[in-house]
Amino acid sequence: MGLLEDATKVLMEIGKRNQPQEDSIMGPAEVYGKELQTLTFLASSQLNDAVKFLEESGYLEVKRYFGSNPYEFGSVRLTPRGRIEFERIQKEILATEHKGPIKETQEMALTIASPPTPVGSPYGFTSEDWELVGLDRQDGNRLIVVFGYQWASEHFDPDLLRNCVKAMFERALSGVASQLPNPSIRIDYKILGGGYGGHLFNQIARDIIGSDIAVFETSDLNPNVMIEMGVALTWGVRVLPIRPQETPSPPSDISGQTWAVYKDNGNTWVDPDHFKKLQKMVEMAARRKPTR
Repeated sequence: MGLLEDATKVLMEIGKRNQPQEDSIMGPAEVYGKELQTLTFLASSQLNDAVKFLEESGYLEVKRYFGSNPYEFGSVRLTPRGRIEFERIQKEILATEHKGPIKETQEMALTIASPPTPVGSPYGFTSEDWELVGLDRQDGNRLIVVFGYQWASEHFDPDLLRNCVKAMFERALSGVASQLPNPSIRIDYKILGGGYGGHLFNQIARDIIGSDIAVFETSDLNPNVMIEMGVALTWGVRVLPIRPQETPSPPSDISGQTWAVYKDNGNTWVDPDHFKKLQKMVEMAARRKPTR
């Protein structure tokens, strides 16, 4: 059995146990490594490869914990994309149950689809660009946070806001670090560059795609910032749009994102639970990092 078949088996077993709970705000339940191996009868190495493939394809959200050996993950749950693929295969199974021998085209439909890789940049990524993105994603010692904003604004002081956002993430990480598989992980805070053109945009896109969390200041509705947010959303990076309290609501196309509203250049956050939510975001992102 090949990797696609292993991944399909894993996806379907997780999907059966990831039915949404009406009375839960946390979404589908998590499935752990030992349970998943019992359900799929796969060797731990096969299971690790299948889960890694599903995570990189955007079908699974993976958490990593201490003591999960021989599994390279702690628990998994379906992403919305994963649920769509699970439901597609389920429908194909039902459609072929009473139609005699399965044809080759039907077998293909019953196997997980490997999603197409989106373009890194409209100017085209080189092999070096992809190598640098891969190094960032695989570095388990750094939680990479990028920040995009308009460099001059009537709504905020760029220097003060930039420093407040950095301090906020460092404080959040210090509050959860002891619970993480790698408690020595640190924040690597990057400011997205200004100016466009092929080379410059490739660098910006590379920083975004290789990051773990992307923060965007949207009060000015700056076109460049909106394009950068689109890159982050396309690649499944955790996005945190922020804006001052006095600015208007965001465009409808991105209003569904989780927003953080601030006052006094980021010294105060309007939501009383802001820091608790930020800690959860940081913890979830850190648990997705490789542990070795």
